[in-house]
Amino acid sequence: MKKTVLSTLLVFIITISPLSPYQKNLLAEDVITTLSLEEAINKGIENSTQLTISELEIEVKKVELSEARHQEKKYQKAGVSIGTVDGFALDANMLSKKAEYALEEEKLKQEYLKENIKLNVMSAYYGALQAEEYLHVTNSTLDNLQRNHDIIKKKFNLGMVSKSDLYMSEIALNEGEINVEKAKENVKKAFRALNMTLNSPLDTKLKLTSDFAQNDFQTNLNEDVEVAYTKRFDIIQLNNNYQLVKLDFETNAIVYTPNTFIYKYKERNVAKMENLLHNAKLNIEFDIKGKYDEIESAKKQIALAKANVKKAKEGLRLRELSYHAGTGTILEVKEAITQLHNAQLAVSNAITSYNLKILEYHKAVNLGTIS
Repeated sequence: MKKTVLSTLLVFIITISPLSPYQKNLLAEDVITTLSLEEAINKGIENSTQLTISELEIEVKKVELSEARHQEKKYQKAGVSIGTVDGFALDANMLSKKAEYALEEEKLKQEYLKENIKLNVMSAYYGALQAEEYLHVTNSTLDNLQRNHDIIKKKFNLGMVSKSDLYMSEIALNEGEINVEKAKENVKKAFRALNMTLNSPLDTKLKLTSDFAQNDFQTNLNEDVEVAYTKRFDIIQLNNNYQLVKLDFETNAIVYTPNTFIYKYKERNVAKMENLLHNAKLNIEFDIKGKYDEIESAKKQIALAKANVKKAKEGLRLRELSYHAGTGTILEVKEAITQLHNAQLAVSNAITSYNLKILEYHKAVNLGTIS
């Protein structure tokens, strides 16, 4: 009776006892987090330490703008110029204009940073999907090698093929198994890379729910070029600099006549900025149209890669028929299996490249580059 009571008490204590850290870790390791591409992007943005710093930089620019406006009011009330150019008064809003431009540019930098995070997360997510696709293809190749080996082994037992053929099929099968192990290791590395991009624990178990599929891309190229002229960071920054240089010229033009060196120097600066703006627009058009062409080329690569898979499957079927009919060699069959394997991997490579090029295109239209 005592033993029964003690046993019951022991079970009760174990049941109500809190989990040890080791037990918690074991449970945590069993948790699998489902993650779509959109969720991954949001998580990457939420966990970004760079964006936290960017928020602080924006707050600093806001303070600087408030300070500039405060300074301008002080000078205005006192009837004193905020500064001079060779002794002559500057525009009354020069300080606040510079601060406004700086704040605007800092906000654009933050959007640029978000797009970079989005690109990095998408690249890592597609990398993980691609690694899983590689594993699937490698397992499929191993199935083909195993099936081929089983047939050759039966034929060898019946005295229909040489021992050399049997050995070669065994070597090919071993190579296939090695490739599967490598593919499994690459999957682990790809998921760790994704977790790193998300600022999550590296060994967090993830189940990716977005399909490894070709994204849709439809756009008006000419309209996108026009949008880029007004939205890209590099053109906005250049235009802001142009406005400041133009203001500097107009301020000096009040005092200096066209025949003076200072007037001519300031006037040349304005002309130089206008020329830079013109060239910048040409570079933007070149950049966007180039990225558009890359997308079109990548789309064709997907179609070609898929066509090659169909041809490779048919080629393998014909090689196997030839070998079983005694008119082909085991090397030809192995080569056909390898060709199918490479063709299937080429499809996943082409899809990944295509999807990332679409993101790069939208980034070029809406954000441009930050120096």
